[in-house]
Amino acid sequence: MRRYISCVVLILLCLVCAMIFYANASEIVPPNEEGENQESNTPPTSDGSDTDGGETSDGENEPVTVTPVIEEGGTILSEHFVDSTLRIEWTVYKPSNEDILYVSAELFLDTTEVLTGVGQGTLSINESQISFTPPTTIGADTRLATHTFALAASEDTYVTVSATLNVSISNSSGVSLSSLVAEGIIFATENYMNMDSSYEIDMEHISQYPELPSGDEITSLAMVLNHLGYNIDKCELCDLYLEKGPQGFTNFYLKNAGNPRSSYNSFGCLAPVIVNTANRFFNINGGDYQAYDMSFYNLDALFYEVASGNPVIVWTCENFDLSPSVLRTWVVDGEILYPKTNMASMVLIGYNYDESTVTLANPAGTIFEIDMNLFSLRFNQMGAYAVVIK
Repeated sequence: MRRYISCVVLILLCLVCAMIFYANASEIVPPNEEGENQESNTPPTSDGSDTDGGETSDGENEPVTVTPVIEEGGTILSEHFVDSTLRIEWTVYKPSNEDILYVSAELFLDTTEVLTGVGQGTLSINESQISFTPPTTIGADTRLATHTFALAASEDTYVTVSATLNVSISNSSGVSLSSLVAEGIIFATENYMNMDSSYEIDMEHISQYPELPSGDEITSLAMVLNHLGYNIDKCELCDLYLEKGPQGFTNFYLKNAGNPRSSYNSFGCLAPVIVNTANRFFNINGGDYQAYDMSFYNLDALFYEVASGNPVIVWTCENFDLSPSVLRTWVVDGEILYPKTNMASMVLIGYNYDESTVTLANPAGTIFEIDMNLFSLRFNQMGAYAVVIK
């Protein structure tokens, strides 16, 4: 009998505990719902709002605005060899409450014709690379891949973004490629936030004519050196410091192809040659200056140099109404080279974000302004080659 009574009492106690538990159940908040503090790994939204949100005086959540310290974007193009172009649209974003730089890249193929027999490709942000297999047949403005990457941000962060696409393609002149390559270097810095919206360097113009009819590269260097206080004649700079070789048999990344004193049978050179020429000049004549190759950098990085008082030698188009083209190839020491038509070297001395213009000192012409977007297009199509001395 006592055992029976004990069982009844135990059952009654259990019922009472259950009633107390369910009476308080409405105050318990399940995990992942409102009321629990959780740390989110989700990147901030592009409009600068934090995804965790904040609480108003009424108890409702609303986004917390986070002012970015870095927020920019741009375009990287493959060099203009054929009528098909790889295009990378990139953005970088660093919120003020994090030490992380978020980088995203979208890869497109712009082509005026239908391509077949397209192979694999890659899209890379620094050491992080993805591979993709595009459709067998590709039409105009085809989106190929998207990649995002987060990295620890320092005060000045360099990000390399590149893409390749294996495809057999030829232009109207019969110049063939086995792959398209687009590559750019993003210099992401908080210093951009403090840049003036416009800036122009006061520079004395030097004409390449009549002595150097194909010497726009060496004359651009002469302009910069004279701006720095060196009294150097363009012809002396050309004759004594510029390494040259015969056109068609010279790698224009290493030496000037042809003689700038000639109006024909002379192609010119690209950024590494001018870097070497300038540093050779400094080694002989002294000074604290040094030339740096800034090829493939984003335009903001070039404008930042201008805002710091450093003119930038750039490779762009002589006629901005025309895209560069490749009519032939050279084979030098086993390497295939693609000399472009319509190439010209000038000095970037100004920018204006409000008016969307840049100012260029053209050795073959005058100092002039041009639309920033058009300059960006031709600069990238020519290969995004640039040199700064500082």
